[in-house]
Amino acid sequence: MPHTMFQAYLVRPENDVSLIPSWTRLDALDGEDGYVLLRAVRNTLFDTVLPPEPLRGEGLSTGVGVEQVVPSDDGSTAHAQRAVLDAPAAQRLVQNEVVSFMEKSGTAERGCIFGVSGGGDSNALAYGLRAGLPQERLFAFTIVFRDVMTQAAADRATVLCQELGIHHEVIQPDELGALLGITTSVDALYADFSEVFGSEALHFFGTFLILKTARTLASRRGCSDLAFGYNREDLLAEMLFQLVNGRQPLAYPIRPIGNERIVMPVWRIPKLVLDACHPKFSLENYRERDAHTTRQRSLAFYLGHSLDSVYPSLGLSLLDGFQRAYGDEPSQLRYDSELDVYVTELADDNRRSVVAGLLHRHFRFGNG
Repeated sequence: MPHTMFQAYLVRPENDVSLIPSWTRLDALDGEDGYVLLRAVRNTLFDTVLPPEPLRGEGLSTGVGVEQVVPSDDGSTAHAQRAVLDAPAAQRLVQNEVVSFMEKSGTAERGCIFGVSGGGDSNALAYGLRAGLPQERLFAFTIVFRDVMTQAAADRATVLCQELGIHHEVIQPDELGALLGITTSVDALYADFSEVFGSEALHFFGTFLILKTARTLASRRGCSDLAFGYNREDLLAEMLFQLVNGRQPLAYPIRPIGNERIVMPVWRIPKLVLDACHPKFSLENYRERDAHTTRQRSLAFYLGHSLDSVYPSLGLSLLDGFQRAYGDEPSQLRYDSELDVYVTELADDNRRSVVAGLLHRHFRFGNG
């Protein structure tokens, strides 16, 4: 239960009342002439929203555990339901979700490009995309650069795509520089990026490279949908970041960027379920992952993952609710034609100037 729903009072003789912090140990009250009174600060019918008994640990089961709280028919009580999804069950769930999304989104007609990392999210996405799209309208790529994507990850992605019959390109750093029109090198670009934004911003650099690569390959392949494995907590983290900065959420699960679209077929699926589809691949991916990130990103993901931990499916309910509330008027991404990037409403002139200086040092734009 949330500790902020309760107030702790130390009641002494003659109705002498003091508040005490919720973290006070009971043995710290030894010798006190009085008692502790804990009172709920809201009129809350706990039996209607929480199971009557605490959920206890169980014996060993292999798979990912999911929980749900279900009200009784008359709404007077709540019951907890648990399930364990092994790899085949998780794969079926994700594949069905992706196929249903593809049928509604029209991606088969538009063609689809997606990046595959050899980890949990993109591997699970690959199976669903292959089941939901014609082979000739689906293309995958993996870029190799430091911890953005390791060679081992690219090897796993290659094996996966060969098994599924998906056309797959592995792009090495020198090939990536030529593909994106980098005038220096990817190493030089990253060194400059780290100097400007800090050495803990590798995730953001990787996102920039992957999106720019996807857009470039989509143009060459005649595709206009870019599929990303953004999961439930990814979008919750992004949504919370937007809201605390006074902005409406960005569009999801389909995000227009010019004539192209970023599509998010697994947006409703929790990260843990995606990992359950291929446990060995997801573990290897985590072992290779760069350990550094920014505090802001850490906080956003901590809060995003906290929502379903506080109450099962709360995060999904919020995503559904915000989509209904803001789906027709999301926060917009604006195309900056000079820099060939899409920027949010948070990109003021000072931020843009910093990014422009960086990009002009490593890319050729227009007649420059």
